[in-house]
Amino acid sequence: MLRLSAPIRCSIVFLALQAVGLTGILAHGQTVPPAAQELRVFDPSLIDKSVDPCDNFYRFSCNGWFKRNPLPADQTRYGRFTELFELNRLHLRQILEEAAAPSPSSTRSANEQKIGDEYSSCMDTATVNKLGIAPLQPELDRIAALSTAAELPALLAHLHTIGVNAFFGLNSNQDFADSSSVISYYAAGGLGLPERDYYTRTDAKSVEQRQQYVAHVRRIFTLAGEPEAQAARDAETVLAIETRLARASLTITEQRDPQNLNHPTDVAAFSKQLTHFPLGDYVATAHAPAAGKMNDAEPKFFAEFNALLAGTPLDQIKTYLRWHLLHAYAGTSLPESFDRETWNFYEHTLNGAEKQQERWKRCTSRVDEELGEALGQVYVARYFPPAEKQRALEMTLAIEQVMDKDIDALDWMSAETKVKAKDKLHTVMNKIGYPDKWRDYSSLQIVQGDALGNQMRAHQFDFARDLAKIGKPVDKGEWQMTPPTVNAYYDPQMNNVNFPAGYFQPPFFSDKEDDAANYGDMGSTVGHELTHGFDDQGRQYDKDGNLKNWWTRDDEQKFNDRADCMVRQYDAIEAVPGVHLNGKLTLGENLADLGGLWLAWLAWLDKAETAHLDMNAKTDGYTPDQRFWIAYAQQWCTQTRPEQLRTQAQTDPHAPDEYRTNTVLTDLPEFAKSFSCKKTAPMVAPKPCRIW
Repeated sequence: MLRLSAPIRCSIVFLALQAVGLTGILAHGQTVPPAAQELRVFDPSLIDKSVDPCDNFYRFSCNGWFKRNPLPADQTRYGRFTELFELNRLHLRQILEEAAAPSPSSTRSANEQKIGDEYSSCMDTATVNKLGIAPLQPELDRIAALSTAAELPALLAHLHTIGVNAFFGLNSNQDFADSSSVISYYAAGGLGLPERDYYTRTDAKSVEQRQQYVAHVRRIFTLAGEPEAQAARDAETVLAIETRLARASLTITEQRDPQNLNHPTDVAAFSKQLTHFPLGDYVATAHAPAAGKMNDAEPKFFAEFNALLAGTPLDQIKTYLRWHLLHAYAGTSLPESFDRETWNFYEHTLNGAEKQQERWKRCTSRVDEELGEALGQVYVARYFPPAEKQRALEMTLAIEQVMDKDIDALDWMSAETKVKAKDKLHTVMNKIGYPDKWRDYSSLQIVQGDALGNQMRAHQFDFARDLAKIGKPVDKGEWQMTPPTVNAYYDPQMNNVNFPAGYFQPPFFSDKEDDAANYGDMGSTVGHELTHGFDDQGRQYDKDGNLKNWWTRDDEQKFNDRADCMVRQYDAIEAVPGVHLNGKLTLGENLADLGGLWLAWLAWLDKAETAHLDMNAKTDGYTPDQRFWIAYAQQWCTQTRPEQLRTQAQTDPHAPDEYRTNTVLTDLPEFAKSFSCKKTAPMVAPKPCRIW
């Protein structure tokens, strides 16, 4: 697993949506989605009136949804985000099937040829199975031919260009000290388990998972043709090397602080430190800069990498590289035996899925990942009219305006810091829907029937495109999510908020719903992303995206004291027996959840006052303010397997959805007032946490 720790981008939801799907929606070959129950932003039928909203608001708001939506077998988690994700994926499937099998009278554009041929190649399991491992054999032969340590840098560079995340990662990134400059960024990587602490924890479950990982690696080696005894030895070798790399890596919590990742140097000085890895040969093959400023994200890691190369037999290095090559392609590009084995470990063993997704779902997600803007351009033309973009922008601007007022109202922040906070807020760039300039895929060759080759060339295209940014002006119009994505993010080095087109639909946003529902749901998301600019990470960047302290010492201490309140609050939550949430890991998302909901509330109150809204009038049995809070909670209705909850608690900066609802609301007296909750009620925090 490559851990490119920067750029640090803060999103609204857990990003592993490609690991979820909705079974039984489409029969094979069906391209038009059947009629389904309408998705609503505020849905009274989901409410469970037998639950006191002051006892457990999440269950009060979502129990009806849980009863209606049992967790499908191919899911590790399934929620409102999945509902919309699956609807979007149906739309994408229709686009892809039309592009893959055009009518005799139609003419495909260059992008339609690429997305259609990539999709049909991925779907052609007969050809993939028939070819077996042969398409990967030239790369296996490259590794087998490695005869001296001096040849490793060129080989590793080539493997990196084709998406093999061995040892470390190289990409471009804005300079922490000068966000207008793009430099080389070398980061720790090379792990096959989800993150560093999977290799270091000593509890019984973690020990068992490492044993299961070794068994998985062994089975992959066996599928690739190794004798059983050799495969067993090689799997232990992989674990030993990865454990050394893991122990030298920062924890995921340490990675949250950009100061821990900011180690500027230059390529020449970095090269001198790697005494057992001729960096010049690596950068020559990778077509990376051989000189100039760069960032060494984790010096301790690269020192250990250098020592590992000095003391590890070449045959073991080759075993490790062979595993990561197989690991990189053991999905839809290799025979179904590899595909099933990979799913079995990562989705079933680690996260509890009971059934693998249908092939069309995985192939649709693959095209979205590899050719997202080519596919997204068609998607936007069909499903995101200009009026939707304008409504989204108006909501974003409204919430930014109330954030300006909210900063003025803070009683703990000095006037000096407030001026700079507002300067940063006023500089935020709002990106709605899709890029102004679409990505050019003309140099990427997609060949019908060559699933593995297409994946390899897509990796090479992305690697080259990324490194080409180094030394050039920053492209502030670039997107890191594709237009159909059901998510959003804030980029601290760009100081921009990004809301893809795929998100602005029910059950999160609808022109058929009132402002109370839309602001409680999508409004809280807009506020969430804006607040990321002022969370424990984002606040360390100035208005231009430079890692620069713009706080007075006293204000910084007051911020940290208030943040510690939330750390303790979430540390106390036991997600699954024996596993608590990590309050420091989730701090940024928790701050954004609370701050974002508060901003949405203020913006909605402004709208309600302007409209002279009757706050006592009820719709569907609830007052406008109650509808606001219910809409917020209903966006998080989610079924999650215990295995997935364990993984999330240990690896994800987002808290599980129940706590993103209840814990946030307990900190807001305005919520308690709306439902007349007593001070002793479970949904009222004895000592509320607040920053923004």
